[in-house]
Amino acid sequence: MRFYFIVIIVLLPFLLQANSEKKLIFEINGELKSSKLYDALGIETRPWYKFWKDKNPDINIKIIPTISESLDYFYKSEGFYNSTIKKIETNESVIFKIDEGLPILIKDISIHSDENIDKIITFKKSKRFRTKEFSEIKKEIKNLMLEEGYCNYQLDAKARVDIEKDIVSLDYKLKRNNPCYFGKIMVDTPQNIKKKIIFSRLNFEQGDRYSLKNVNRSYSTISGLEAFDGINIDLDKKEDLVDVKIHLKEKEKKTRIELGVGYETNIGPRGIFRWERRNFAGNARKIAMDFKYSQKEKYATNTIYWPAFVKLPFKGHYYLDLKNTLSYSKFEFLNFVERKYSNYLHLLKDYDVISVDFGVGLERINIEKLKNVDNFQDGDFNLLFPFGKISLDLRDSKINPKNGIYLSQYIETGIDLLKDSSTYLKSITEGRAIYTLGLYTFAAKGKIGLIQEYANRLPASKLFFAGGSFSNRGYGYNTLGAFDAKYPQTGGETLIDTTLEMSHQLYKKFDGALFWDSTLLSKDSHRFSIDFVHSVGIGVRYISPIGPVKLDLAMDVNNHSQYALHFQIGQSF
Repeated sequence: MRFYFIVIIVLLPFLLQANSEKKLIFEINGELKSSKLYDALGIETRPWYKFWKDKNPDINIKIIPTISESLDYFYKSEGFYNSTIKKIETNESVIFKIDEGLPILIKDISIHSDENIDKIITFKKSKRFRTKEFSEIKKEIKNLMLEEGYCNYQLDAKARVDIEKDIVSLDYKLKRNNPCYFGKIMVDTPQNIKKKIIFSRLNFEQGDRYSLKNVNRSYSTISGLEAFDGINIDLDKKEDLVDVKIHLKEKEKKTRIELGVGYETNIGPRGIFRWERRNFAGNARKIAMDFKYSQKEKYATNTIYWPAFVKLPFKGHYYLDLKNTLSYSKFEFLNFVERKYSNYLHLLKDYDVISVDFGVGLERINIEKLKNVDNFQDGDFNLLFPFGKISLDLRDSKINPKNGIYLSQYIETGIDLLKDSSTYLKSITEGRAIYTLGLYTFAAKGKIGLIQEYANRLPASKLFFAGGSFSNRGYGYNTLGAFDAKYPQTGGETLIDTTLEMSHQLYKKFDGALFWDSTLLSKDSHRFSIDFVHSVGIGVRYISPIGPVKLDLAMDVNNHSQYALHFQIGQSF
């Protein structure tokens, strides 16, 4: 008797669990799919890769009484005001038989506005009316007005539904009134962070025309300091003025450690370690150590970042940040090994969509030949060069953009202040464009690199190479040398690197991609008359909060035995 009692006690939770759940099944006469209903109800279904499991999910019997009402509300929001829903319940399942009926169609769209909102209103005549889309359009109109600086606007949006005729008439009336301006800006910071640090991150000044976009960008730039656990920006509207109060909570966990692994054809597996201390010695300064190890590449880097280091002689809160990077690296090319000691001192700043970065670099490079080739010299090289980069970023996101363009220009020039130092001019011009249409994203990227040597030859590693995750993906990192050189993997002085890519959503946060990479690489400066090398490939992307995680496989169009596999984190466009 005791044995049966123990068995019942052990099995009781499983018996109760079985009796508390039922299969949820939809039988739909209409255009909406069951998957959309599950998503609307917040019910998790099986992942696509678990194809052996039942596609109909289990639900707790306690929520069954609420489903009919939720479905009725959902169908009305989708424009089906005449839908009928019938519930059939058995011991194992609950079945909802749904007849959508005729949808509510849009008969007329009337717009009376002194601001151009035509592109925002996505409704089309004779198409189905959706309540959710109607609400989203009103929200976008409000955001547009706030971004343009109009706080005192008047918006009247109405949807007149005729259920008997299954039609709806839409009416939008918008009046701008007077624009608003930023009023007082108050900043409440922790004791060890000066207010000037925060003011240097703001995309607006007192008296500027109000813009919600600039408020949101300021939130992002303050967050980019990585010194705060909490950032609150309160807006207080008083007639035509908007006062701003910023309250910040210092980050409690200041040390961050990152470990990573990766793989790339021609390099093999690699390990990455990063140690970072945020708000180091106050004022949102950062110090970091980075280490990377693989069979062909090794480096160690120390970086110090000092925000609002120097104020510019302009009215307002215009500062330049300081960054100093001290590093040692070793990289094995096909014909030689490069060992490099370097230090780069940067003064940099983001000004809304424009970024500037200039400074001076110092490099001590040792080139050791691995093969008996005569197209470059080995030994030690000293380089001292001022550099500068300016970029224009009109993308809708820096982490995972869907639309926009990016342009940049980088120049460095070697100067003769060190013994036997090389003098040269190096230029890299880059452009990117990305456009999303529905579930498809189209992207293009182009880079032109030019080097002009003057006195004392450059070390071989300072020339252009191609191949890798951000270049021609049919080749491993820096394994593609000048095509017109006598020896393979010789660096070039003229580079054109282009990419065309199309991606499509496969499942939720997973995208598939097709791409075409083309590269021209010549050993001579300003020589564009040689042929391109083309590679094609496929890839998978997982859209994460820190950017897309990519896995790409590509091969040379004219040499199918040449291929490469790449894994990377971050957006290429």
